[in-house]
Amino acid sequence: MDWNALRNKRTSVLGVSSLPKLQQQQAHIRFPQGGNYTLANDLFYAQTAPVESRASHYLSQHPLFCADWVSGPAGELVALSSFREGFQNRIQVVSGQSRRGSGGIGEEDAGEASGRGLGVSAAGTPLFADGKHLPSNSSTFSANDSFEFACAAETLVDYPVTSLQWEPRGHERLAASLEVLRLYQYSPEYGELVQTHLLANNSTAGGGSGSNSTDINTFPPVTAFDWNKSDPSLIITLSVDTTCTVWDLSRLHLLGKNDTAQVRTQLIAHDLEVFDVKFLHHSTNVFASVSNDGSMRVFDLRSLEHLTIIYEPSLATTDASLSPGLAGTHYNPQALLRLLALNEDQHHLATVGVNLNQVLIIDLRMPGVPVATIDGLFDGQSAAAINLIKWHPSKNLLATGGDDCQALVWDCSEQSPRPDRAIDTPVLAYSEDLEVNSVCWRRDSSWMGVVSGKGFQALHAG
Repeated sequence: MDWNALRNKRTSVLGVSSLPKLQQQQAHIRFPQGGNYTLANDLFYAQTAPVESRASHYLSQHPLFCADWVSGPAGELVALSSFREGFQNRIQVVSGQSRRGSGGIGEEDAGEASGRGLGVSAAGTPLFADGKHLPSNSSTFSANDSFEFACAAETLVDYPVTSLQWEPRGHERLAASLEVLRLYQYSPEYGELVQTHLLANNSTAGGGSGSNSTDINTFPPVTAFDWNKSDPSLIITLSVDTTCTVWDLSRLHLLGKNDTAQVRTQLIAHDLEVFDVKFLHHSTNVFASVSNDGSMRVFDLRSLEHLTIIYEPSLATTDASLSPGLAGTHYNPQALLRLLALNEDQHHLATVGVNLNQVLIIDLRMPGVPVATIDGLFDGQSAAAINLIKWHPSKNLLATGGDDCQALVWDCSEQSPRPDRAIDTPVLAYSEDLEVNSVCWRRDSSWMGVVSGKGFQALHAG
């Protein structure tokens, strides 16, 4: 591949020491030529291998946007959704079977590892970008193993999916947000995705698979949702009409119908469109949301009369055109787009704004000012926006992906009392040829998935 023919991407990891045996890897790791891209700068930038020769890669026939990964008795299950204009979109369940590695990897496998964005040590073990060995999460899978992926089930939907998530404690139910929130039951025996719920905002009861769907287009679209990890019967949805709706999947319909849900509560959460929401770690009552108004707010279902604004932009937006609505939405340049709750405690939240390349880490105990900032500027050498963020299931690692065609993993474990602490060096960098649309972590595992273009790439990422 001709690096000079590629459009500019984010520069590689700055400040990262050179990898061991770097000269022996030059046949497998490519460095862009010209400018600051020189070996003397100790820059680590891995080129992806051709699609047809990649390990642990799935290629769809359609552009992909969302992904979520879970493992079950039938093997690895990756939920993927397409992103196409018009009324021809798909939700796929991709099944993955593991392939054992050879224990050590030779030159050919080393090239494969570097093609997945990893370095290789002298012993043939994949490395973080800072030279540390990737840990083997368990005796079941190692860094030398790979997966074979194949489509196991598929269903058609009209609109692109904005968020996709497996049931937190299982592998059979799948939720997707688009014009409404749709819940599916996955049957590995028959290779089917059967819709069980259709939940529309501003409705008082959720319909099952046979409910009347002729009126769903009259409801405001669902922008995002979160499935409670402590109590999977709770799901919270968001809408462009500024509302949050908490659904109870365990309540029976008044008419005795199966596969229904009831609205537990609904509230106006923000002044403008609500873009993302998350329950706090181990909580069934407290959740946070971010919005087009640029604020982050925390709510408690036990006391909805009060809310806490834990972050808002320093300068209020005065544009009169910023008003909630279903058409002609105008985005506030200070809007917060994505939100994540740390999987280790109830105090820390991460958020990223529209067209920004910085991630803000907020501590609920110290509202108003971020306790840390993940800086994707790389000393001003990159202006590409970060599109998505994802916490590791059990570690204080944050994965990001964006317009620079890279998936980066940042170590946020160091605690500092300074409110201006900046994290400017990721521990892992993986590059693609197209923008990264989604990243996901395999549940309780050191594997992560990266969605770019029409492909899903599995990586052993620590």
